[in-house]
Amino acid sequence: MSYGPSEFAQHKILGKFTENDDIKQKLREFKEPEYPEDSRATGTPISRRQWSPKYVVAIDGSHHEVQYDQGFPGAELGFVSVATILIDVNRLQEEADKPSIDPVKFNQVQSAYSFATVLASTNMVLKSDPDSRASFRRQWAKLLEDTCPADDAESLAETYRALYAHKPRETDQRCPLVDVCMDANRPSADFEKGTCACGKYPVYLSDALRIHEGFSDFASNGECFGEVMRVLEHLLLVAFVRQMERLCERSGNWSMFRDTAIVMDGSLAVFGHPAWLSQAIKVELARINQRVNQEISEDLLIFGIEKSGRFFDHWCRLDQKSSKDFQKERTAENGGNSEEDDTFRAMLPGRIPRQSTLLVDDPYIKKFVVPSASDKPHGKDTYYGRPFLYKTVTGALIVGISAILSDAQDDRSLATPAQYPRLPDMLDLLDMLVSMRHPNAIIPLIAAHAEAAIPLNMGEKVLEKLAREHISGNRRDPE
Repeated sequence: MSYGPSEFAQHKILGKFTENDDIKQKLREFKEPEYPEDSRATGTPISRRQWSPKYVVAIDGSHHEVQYDQGFPGAELGFVSVATILIDVNRLQEEADKPSIDPVKFNQVQSAYSFATVLASTNMVLKSDPDSRASFRRQWAKLLEDTCPADDAESLAETYRALYAHKPRETDQRCPLVDVCMDANRPSADFEKGTCACGKYPVYLSDALRIHEGFSDFASNGECFGEVMRVLEHLLLVAFVRQMERLCERSGNWSMFRDTAIVMDGSLAVFGHPAWLSQAIKVELARINQRVNQEISEDLLIFGIEKSGRFFDHWCRLDQKSSKDFQKERTAENGGNSEEDDTFRAMLPGRIPRQSTLLVDDPYIKKFVVPSASDKPHGKDTYYGRPFLYKTVTGALIVGISAILSDAQDDRSLATPAQYPRLPDMLDLLDMLVSMRHPNAIIPLIAAHAEAAIPLNMGEKVLEKLAREHISGNRRDPE
C-alpha cells in the first residue's frame, strides 16, 4: 500500500515472485484452455431472406457516482440515466445512401425517450428518513412509480408488478429493515402490502429486488447504482413490449411485431441482487410471444449485444488463430518448434469467413469459454437469452444474446437455429446496421449511448456543481 503520491514500489520484490519455486509450482497447477476444432469455429450455415425492419428500438443506460464534499463525511450521490431510441430504418437508409449527409435530416430518423435521476448514496439522507439506505429505498420506489416511457403507457412500477407475479418463491427474503429493527424474531416483510414484519416501518415492492442489500454506508455505491441502471434498462424493454401488445390489441393489427426489432446494449441477463428478475422477464416475454405467434405466426425479435467479456474474447481469439496455431504457440513457449500452421496462418483478425455464425451450446461454453463441471446450464439463473457469435459482412465480430421465448429454446444442451427466434432476421439486421466507427456495435445502440452516457470528467464537474447549488440552497433561510 502506498503512503503518498510520490512513493513508488521497489523493483526488488519482483524477484521474489520470479525466483520462487512454490509460486512456479502453483502456476503449473492451473488448467490451460482448450481450443475448438476449426470446422466448428467457422460456424453454422443459416438460410437468409434479406429482411429489413421498419423500426429498431435500442436501449442503453449510464450511471455516475459523485462525491458531495459539502455534506457529511464521505457523502455521495448516484446519478443514473437511461435512453430508449426509436430508429426509422427506411429513413436511415435513405439518408445513408445520399452522397452527403444532412445532419438535421439524419437526426430526424430517430426519436428518443430518455430520463435522468439522482438517488441518495453514502451519507446522503432525506429529511424524513433515519439513514441513507432508507432514503435510497424510498427514492428508488418513487422513481419506478413516476417513470412512464410514453404518455399512455404504464409506469415502470406497473411493469415491475407484472413481473413480480412471476417471481420464484423458493425462499423467504429477509426484511429490509434488518439493520434498524430491534425485533430479532420477526418474519419476512409483506412487500405487496407495504408493511415490514413488525409494522413499524414502510417497505416497498421494489425492496424485493434486494438492491438495497448491496448499499454501503461506508464506501462508494457504484455497484449498487449499476444494478439500478440495469434493472431500469430491462424494465423499459419489457414495458415497451407490453405497450406494443396493448396497441395491437386496440387496433387489431399485430404487424408491428413483425416489423420491429428491439436491441439491448449488453446481455439479456440480470446479475447480482435482482437476478430473479431475469426469470420473470423470460416468463413474461414467452407469454407475449405466444400471443403474437397466434396472431401473425412470427416471434418477437429481441436481442442484446455484448461488446466485451468472455464470449467476445473467445470469438476474437478464434478469428486470430486456428487450433493448430494455438497448440504450436503453446509448444513454442515450452521450447518446442514454433512453425506456423500451414492451413491457417496466425495473422491479423480475419481468419473466420465473413457472415459466419457460431451457435454455442452448454457443453461448448463449459469446455471452451467458462470452464465448469456444474450440472446446471451456464446462465440458467441469470440469462433470459442465449449467446450466438456472428461475423458480419463487414468483418465486425458480434456477440449477440437472443431472447429465450419458449421451453424448447431454453434447452441449452443443444444449439440449433430453431432455438434462436428469427435468427436470420437478426443477422440481416446486424449486417445492415453495424457501425464502421464502432465495429462491434450497431448504429441504434450508438445513438442510445449518445443519449444516455454521462461524460466522465466534464459530467462529474457539472453534477458536482448541480448538487452544491441545490442542496446548499435548501439550507438558506427564506428572505
